[in-house]
Amino acid sequence: MTTKFNTTKQTNENGATKMRRRDFLRNLVITTGGVTLGGSLLAACGGSSTTTTVGGLAIGTPEQPIKLPVTTQAIADGLANETGVLEILNWADYVNPESIALFEKQFGVKVVESIYDEEGAAIAKLRNGTFKPDLIFGMSSTGLAKLVSGDILQPLNKSYIPNFGNVISGLQNPYYDLESQYTVPYMIYGNGIGYRTDRIDKNAFTSSNGYDVLWDSQYKGKSGVLDSPRDTLAMAMFRAGNFDANTSDPAIIKQAGDDLIAMREATNPKVDILAYTELPAGNRDINFTWSGDLFTALQYLPEGVSPEVLGFWYPPKTITTNDFFCLTKNAKAPVLAHQLINFLTDTDNALLNRSYVGYQPALGTITVDMLLKSGTIPESLVDALVTPERYEAALSQVTLDPDVDALWTDQWIAFTAG
Repeated sequence: MTTKFNTTKQTNENGATKMRRRDFLRNLVITTGGVTLGGSLLAACGGSSTTTTVGGLAIGTPEQPIKLPVTTQAIADGLANETGVLEILNWADYVNPESIALFEKQFGVKVVESIYDEEGAAIAKLRNGTFKPDLIFGMSSTGLAKLVSGDILQPLNKSYIPNFGNVISGLQNPYYDLESQYTVPYMIYGNGIGYRTDRIDKNAFTSSNGYDVLWDSQYKGKSGVLDSPRDTLAMAMFRAGNFDANTSDPAIIKQAGDDLIAMREATNPKVDILAYTELPAGNRDINFTWSGDLFTALQYLPEGVSPEVLGFWYPPKTITTNDFFCLTKNAKAPVLAHQLINFLTDTDNALLNRSYVGYQPALGTITVDMLLKSGTIPESLVDALVTPERYEAALSQVTLDPDVDALWTDQWIAFTAG
């Protein structure tokens, strides 16, 4: 397998840059106040006990996992693969074209891909029949509740997905879909600090409180944080030793806001989601960001720059998130849809897929050694991988009550208004 360090952005037939997964994440933090709803892995420290509903269905949390209702049966065992076309709905550039070509050759079919750039709009089009895919990639737990309440999905028959056993054990029975009735995890990532190894020694993150580097005035004008209120405020809380990412304590929330203002005065960080381009370009030394964007950053390195200049500090306790595949109720090729899920959860196929996508497949079979040997990540980014130990320590975010959300929002406005 060859390393894909492509420095050219993907464009559509009109020459416009396609919306990629990170663009959706930016839209998500704008439209939801920064709530990451994709689902962290296991029961976590703290968290709200409030149940949030979408379309009449509760969104599961680690403290209150949910088994979703089933209104139709899964397809029977032992059916033959359909012929002709398999239709998928996906984010732009969120599956490797080479992987799709291999699947088409193996099964003698054609895969047709439709692109969506906003989850809510995609669900509306699924409801009204504009989109009629067999298989959907990359939905969040909020999206799942909307799809199930709209009677858009069918349950999976895992006899067609023997590679389901490759999935991270903590996600084989996820709290947002107990027993994985409707979903199989696709990609996973966590929050941490990306940095330039040629400018910052990795020991700076381990010799004391690793977050302190973001407050170090020597990086003034050379740092950034996520344009995500919940993520970045929670980061400040974690730095202070408060590990409830959903706290309603006004004092803790206020302290996090004050600490971010102190960081602003010390380093004047950029507040955006551009770590994946700014770090490889050398415009920043350090950035609080998503681990998956460091892998994507490899594609934006200038020619001749070693991938070893990119590093990542994964905090001992941080937020971890994933998305998933799901199958539509009216799928015309449901067996093939199962087969594509199974194909992409095969370890070798998943390695090939991530060499293009950048983000980490949610498979326990993809080990650090395997990724290094595949040539798709450098040694300096080993720490950006979500490992089994990190699953155990994962923290989660859930939707906040409006009054609590207002407290978080007030502190974010105070930080960004300066």
